Amino acid sequence: MENNVSLISPDSDLLLWGVVIGIVGLGFWAEQKTRIGKTLTGIIVAMSFTMLLSNLKIIPTSAPVYDSIFSGILPVAIPLLLFRADLRRIFGDGGPTLSAFLIGTTGIVIGVSLATVLVPLGDLSAVAAGLFTATYTGGSANFAAVAVATNFNDGATLTSMIAADVIATNFQTMLLVALPGIALVRKFYGTTVADLAAMDGAAHVPFQLKELNMPGLCLAVALAYLLVAAGNTAAELIGNSAYGILFASAFALIIGNFMRPVVERMSGDFEAGIFLVFLFLVALAAGADVWILAQDGPVYLIYASIILAVHTLFLVVLARFMKLDIRAVVIGSTACVGGVASASAIASAKGWRDLILPGILVGTFGNAIGTFLGVWMWTLLN
Repeated sequence: MENNVSLISPDSDLLLWGVVIGIVGLGFWAEQKTRIGKTLTGIIVAMSFTMLLSNLKIIPTSAPVYDSIFSGILPVAIPLLLFRADLRRIFGDGGPTLSAFLIGTTGIVIGVSLATVLVPLGDLSAVAAGLFTATYTGGSANFAAVAVATNFNDGATLTSMIAADVIATNFQTMLLVALPGIALVRKFYGTTVADLAAMDGAAHVPFQLKELNMPGLCLAVALAYLLVAAGNTAAELIGNSAYGILFASAFALIIGNFMRPVVERMSGDFEAGIFLVFLFLVALAAGADVWILAQDGPVYLIYASIILAVHTLFLVVLARFMKLDIRAVVIGSTACVGGVASASAIASAKGWRDLILPGILVGTFGNAIGTFLGVWMWTLLN
């Protein structure tokens, strides 16, 4: 059976947009109105429901709609989330996130080493170690770069590895969102329920605006699009398109911190950014196709799960003894495993506005070093 055969065709753009936006609405509703939604958070409800629909073949695992969200919708969310960011607080809180990221990266290397011993892959051991080290140190772009660098082009194997990566990453993301709410973790970090409520900021606010000024919303969205376009242009001028999101973020911060009268005219900017972030996480969850693994074997999922389990345990324990904030642990880990987009998405979904920019910065750092680290692991084992 073709993997992407589904009840809703990948080309049914309007229908699929309706379903995706409806799932986002379900997540918001569940967090406001249901006990399970308040406990797990709306984004976990939305992602879990999406994974269920995609694996029951009701919605496709890949589609142009998802591609549009990744390339055209998510970048716009970043400026919207940063217009009201306070640089002084960001730089004060950013150090722990970088520390958590570096600890997490060390945990990835240890996890890959252990997985290589526990899950023998024969001739594929070295390349698997390189690919998974890379993808879990800043995101999936590094996976592709290491595949090219190592001249590994076995399509069937790469497809299975990517499927394992996507599924493991989705479950890891949901774990990280829930991590501060786990009683054992709270006790280990000495965090009370009151502390948790204060940490989550806007996460458990029912996502409602007392007033919405439509010209102000249009100003925010229009400016966000213009900043993304300017960021992409600046990145092309220096010959590295991956830096577009950094330039757009920098432009948004300049406006937010030095052009306050412009920001004060905006309305609903952060809420619009949250909505776009939910779209991204739902589209990401749709790609977790367990059928590929069912056909080609679960060995890579076991491999990936060992890496992420070691990474999480190592980071949680060591960060506690270094007295790092649990929030920094969550965003530092997300930056490792999911990269820039996931780190900023989780920070905003949890209401941690001061950690959105640190998440972007450490995620970008991971993207910069992940390929080198992956090639190093491949060389070491080869």
